[in-house]
Amino acid sequence: MEKTKAQTKKTFEKAIAELEQIAESLENGNLGLDKSISEFEKGMKLAKFCREKLDEAERKINILQKDEHKNITKKKINIKKDTGEITDDEDIQGSLL
Repeated sequence: MEKTKAQTKKTFEKAIAELEQIAESLENGNLGLDKSISEFEKGMKLAKFCREKLDEAERKINILQKDEHKNITKKKINIKKDTGEITDDEDIQGSLL
């Protein structure tokens, strides 16, 4: 399905604002039947656009989180058995910063 120039430049925030305006005008009941149907159709398209944007953002976040976990390395630490104190804490703290 080909996207129009207006759809490619539309932001999530603008779409939500427009969707809220449409919902308000439909709730007021001041529109005629044909205009109500037209506005409802426009609202459904905006809702789909917003849902796709949210899905895309979720996919990006999941990818970023997976990549972040790949960069985590485990390091063996030495702990005194009697006190539970980390013996090489300078090396460990420096690696956490």
